[in-house]
Amino acid sequence: MLSGPRRHPRPLMADSVLTTKPSIDSILARAARLASDYLSENKNRDRLVVDWLPPGKLREKLGLKLPKEGRGLEAAFTDAQSFLKRSVRTGHPYFLNQLYTGSDPAALLGEWIASLANASMYTYEVAPVFTLLEEELVRKMGKMAGWEDCEGIFNPGGSISNLMAVLAARNAAFPHAKQRGLLAEDRPVLFCSEEAHYSVPRAASVAGIGIDAARKVPVDSIGRMRPDALASMIQKALADGFKPFMVSATCGTTMPGAFDPLEELADLCEEHKLWLHADAAFGGSVLFSKKHRNLMDGVERTNSLSWNPHKTMGVPLSCSALLLPEKGQLKATNALDADYLFHDTAEAYCDRGDMTIQCGRRVDVLKLWLSWQSHGDEGYRRRVERAFDLTASGRDLLKLRDSFELVREPEGCTLLFRFLPPSLREQERDEAWNEKLERANITLRERLKHEGRIMLNYASLDGLATLRLVLTHPDLTVEDLRFILDEMERAGANL
Repeated sequence: MLSGPRRHPRPLMADSVLTTKPSIDSILARAARLASDYLSENKNRDRLVVDWLPPGKLREKLGLKLPKEGRGLEAAFTDAQSFLKRSVRTGHPYFLNQLYTGSDPAALLGEWIASLANASMYTYEVAPVFTLLEEELVRKMGKMAGWEDCEGIFNPGGSISNLMAVLAARNAAFPHAKQRGLLAEDRPVLFCSEEAHYSVPRAASVAGIGIDAARKVPVDSIGRMRPDALASMIQKALADGFKPFMVSATCGTTMPGAFDPLEELADLCEEHKLWLHADAAFGGSVLFSKKHRNLMDGVERTNSLSWNPHKTMGVPLSCSALLLPEKGQLKATNALDADYLFHDTAEAYCDRGDMTIQCGRRVDVLKLWLSWQSHGDEGYRRRVERAFDLTASGRDLLKLRDSFELVREPEGCTLLFRFLPPSLREQERDEAWNEKLERANITLRERLKHEGRIMLNYASLDGLATLRLVLTHPDLTVEDLRFILDEMERAGANL
């Protein structure tokens, strides 16, 4: 005879104080207040972006040691406060160091709820709500790219999205590669621009193609891949016995924010039957704007597209989508038989775990979903167009000052320039002058970082260190740009 449901036994927990309702309520309420205060403080320009300490001093200050016996929830909260205080304020308007910035409260709510739910995105069975959210986001983003029907997956960053695009392209060109690996006679090569993200040649390495097989195509004066140079390189590769299989274009390069000409590249790819990938990790958000969408004309002709909402859209790291117009390619590339995970159930057609190289996959879609609900298409459009307008204003400000030299005319939302210290402005420009200029710009950047008020980045461009401002923060103003340039002139006055 069947009895009714058994009552669950009371759990025996040595650390039950950590999970009692009063203690949890207290900590979560204080955590919410901590988060609210932190977000408000990010808007205060007088707050430091970072209270900079070198690694040794920071380690000593934090007192990093893992205990044998637990210290309790209160100690954990104290540590959390300390760690947040010592971290870089990436939501501060003067954090201009990377391609991500800003703090979106709706998206942060999504992060909290995703961690609370603690689901993994491999099957509908364990992540029913989030699976459907991902399907809808993929459908929407694909439609913005011009595809009525598509597939896609969210990944932990643009590097993984680009890697999965390379794997899909490799398997389409060399179907035996998934099971048997590449053969000696395959000799695959892919093409990307000189200023493509380093994840593309790294993906070639991981995919077994080799870094040398990622051929770098020259760019024009703005930083866009030159179709004429690509055409010549394809012909040479064919003449040398190689098998070109892919072109990875960039829509929003890391330094100048340049957009490769997709229409012309698509013509070449169709002629030679090559897979065309658009790495739009940074630039994909221009699809919200009719005013700037022309920068990605031809995107509907690509075979794959990576797009990172954690950049211009301001969603917290990490949030990256890989989209493909033809369904079935992700499973063809990545699926394996794992019957302990994937079962023949009525809802199995919704399972997404076989579309990715991952097994466990965190919920990155909820923060984007809630952010999109909060802002809508129009809110994102305004954000994108404001960033472009601010970049144009920043370019004009730079040109008005003798202290700065614009290195590239901006096509996207970054400014590339060099600081000209007073000691060098009247000197002849030769190799020795270039070396002094290089040292001065790197020194200036380090001074600003150590002062903690402004963080910006640099990289070598045309053989010289070049400073970069990323102007996508939604609260950044022209007055802020004037202040930043003033601060750079002050900090570099004696260089």
